[in-house]
Amino acid sequence: MMIIASIVVFLNVTLLAILVPGGPIENRNFSKLKGIVFWSFNVFLILLGVGSYIVSYLLLVSSSHAILMAQVIAVLYFIVYAVDLAGIFPKSPTKMSKTLLLLEIVNISMAIFLFLFVTAIN
Repeated sequence: MMIIASIVVFLNVTLLAILVPGGPIENRNFSKLKGIVFWSFNVFLILLGVGSYIVSYLLLVSSSHAILMAQVIAVLYFIVYAVDLAGIFPKSPTKMSKTLLLLEIVNISMAIFLFLFVTAIN
């Protein structure tokens, strides 16, 4: 079960990584985000990604804190996608593409699945 949880965490970070701004899927314009807001958001996403890799490893080695950490990671992923899907943050004059919308729905579903799965393990 811990191996499956690790794979789900890894899938979550992979699904986030393919949404890099300027890439083939995320083509919205975020040039209006300036300074501290822009860098804070990017640092948060980078830390979320790095943290996900660490949690994925900790799940593989059955660390005693891995389940709680995976739950926190799942909630953070949910928040990231929920605020974007709700149009709260980040704001862009460019409309979200249908592909991006679909992937964000898949990603938020994966975050919910991750939370429920690791909670059931516990």
